[in-house]
Amino acid sequence: MQVFLLFSATVLIWGSTWIAVKLHLGVVDPSVSAFYRNAIAALVMFAWCRGKKLSLNFPLRDHFSFLLLGFFLFSSNYYLVYQATSILTSGLVAVVFSTIVFINIFTARLILGNKTSLPALLGALIGVAGIGLVFSTELTSISFANDSVRGLLLALLATLLASLGSITATWMSTRRQLPVVQYNAWGMFYGCCLLFLVALFSGKTFDYEFTVQYSLALMYLAVFGTALGFVFYLRLLELIGPDKGGYTFLIFPIVALLISTVFEDYQWTLPALIGLALITAGSTLALRTKPPIATAAPSNTG
Repeated sequence: MQVFLLFSATVLIWGSTWIAVKLHLGVVDPSVSAFYRNAIAALVMFAWCRGKKLSLNFPLRDHFSFLLLGFFLFSSNYYLVYQATSILTSGLVAVVFSTIVFINIFTARLILGNKTSLPALLGALIGVAGIGLVFSTELTSISFANDSVRGLLLALLATLLASLGSITATWMSTRRQLPVVQYNAWGMFYGCCLLFLVALFSGKTFDYEFTVQYSLALMYLAVFGTALGFVFYLRLLELIGPDKGGYTFLIFPIVALLISTVFEDYQWTLPALIGLALITAGSTLALRTKPPIATAAPSNTG
């Protein structure tokens, strides 16, 4: 039940952030918006830790791990996703990000020594094929005649970095026994610092769009999309591992499309409906298999 609730919460939150990201792009440079988002999320997480009297004191060795997490999951990944989204449609970025289910399987095998199960691989293949069908129209827009290939490469690199961030978080939870809430807070803090430096040295101006739309989108992305979303996701990785946790990236684009159906009049096609069925089948196949290895007892998340 806990896994189901965490999985569902992650999918619902991240599925709803797509429309918020769309509302978020505009006057403010994407890297600056990403900095604002992470800064607010880090403040929320630190305030939560203080309110719950959770210790934020860790040795220097752990801060190096927090810095890695901030680099992989909360800065470089964010920066590249925002850049890719400015070139490609959000649907195409979702297709690329769905490949994280494959990347997580192999990075978990290579770095953590997790065994790869055949059902997980088969489920990933079926699920990604389903995502490809759902966003088949966007896939046909890739061309060497424009910047779409560059956007595709940026999205692929962002996906790889997100996978390495997932592996880093899993290692901290299961091997170092570090608490999810606290290492999440520190990871967001370091990610925020790195985004600030990127924006500063690339000559970006730290302006702000004083509109209700931008402000509400920013707060939603910071508090729900980043602070709560990553706490749920990283806790999920702690329980079921990065290979299965990666399936959230297969399902939350479907939630985004359901929201788009209501608010943006998205029209479902036959390939999209077949793709939806494949995503459901692939995810069910993989998630019903037992974990390939036993992980250490989960740490206290506060």
